[in-house]
Amino acid sequence: MLISKFEGFLSFLKNIGGIILITTHNLVDIDGLASCFNLKYCINHLIKEQEACIYFSELSKHAKEVMDKLIRKFPELDLHYEKQIDFSMISTVIVLDTNNLNQTAIKHILPSNIPVVFIDHHFMLQKIGIESEANSISMISDDYSSTAEIILDFCRTYEVNLPRSYKFLLTAAILTDSGFFNYGNNNTIRNVVDLLGNDIEFQEIVDVLKYNADFSEKLAIIKGLQRVELIREKDWLIGLTHVSSFEASVASSLIKNGFDIGIVISKKKSSFRISTRARKSLCLQKGLHLGKILEGLSDNESLSGGGHDSAASLNGEIGLESVLDNLIEKVKQSLIN
Repeated sequence: MLISKFEGFLSFLKNIGGIILITTHNLVDIDGLASCFNLKYCINHLIKEQEACIYFSELSKHAKEVMDKLIRKFPELDLHYEKQIDFSMISTVIVLDTNNLNQTAIKHILPSNIPVVFIDHHFMLQKIGIESEANSISMISDDYSSTAEIILDFCRTYEVNLPRSYKFLLTAAILTDSGFFNYGNNNTIRNVVDLLGNDIEFQEIVDVLKYNADFSEKLAIIKGLQRVELIREKDWLIGLTHVSSFEASVASSLIKNGFDIGIVISKKKSSFRISTRARKSLCLQKGLHLGKILEGLSDNESLSGGGHDSAASLNGEIGLESVLDNLIEKVKQSLIN
């Protein structure tokens, strides 16, 4: 748990002055969205004279849908964020839901003199990005199933009373990042129960989170299934395929259609992305951790990977064949141990 680090984090915020920039990874998901807005609310509540702003480069399709629904449901909920940043007024940057600056849109525009604090729930071998004094107060722990739960613990520690709309948003984030508890633990369930309380109906959140894939996504899933290569390791089935987009959805579809592990490649003009999924029961049984494997393969500036035991991804610019070979080999090694 990270409660012991909250005091240092809050003390740091009280003494930095200027404007705090809160941001997250590219293609913002619901966990990144909820974590950023709830952290901003907590900072404004605890340090009333401190100004904070939120910057997003691009939201995922699902996050956009959920945001629109929440604005209609809670007209008083302020979900404004900046689309451009003037760093001349920024005193520090807080990056949520990733511990790797390479996965953010600010990597190449961030001045070297601005400290960066990471708050994240993904496994970390080493931080790839910039080094600063603020790294000592970064809060990173894969004991949590979502970054939203770290922010929730921070709010609890300092008895910040979150409005119903913010609790709703946090609950939505925890549910989506834990796969509706498929990737969670006992604390995940306790946190959701605590947030729901007596004033939020579970089905309200389920309705807001309902997601219907559009034509392009459905087509990508079908093509991914048509192209899949079957790799067998003893009684375990690995599915390997490629698509031009929606690789995470395709990877999940492989698991739904009988594979124990799904590996999906998406190649662009000058880069590639690998999305992986695995059955949670397999990870627990064999000690497989896709996040550790993919971060371990991120051995240079052109590669950036990580995630959870059963869901992880890697972005790269060069060396796809080598990375893919190493990934498959390491996955096999986990299965035969």
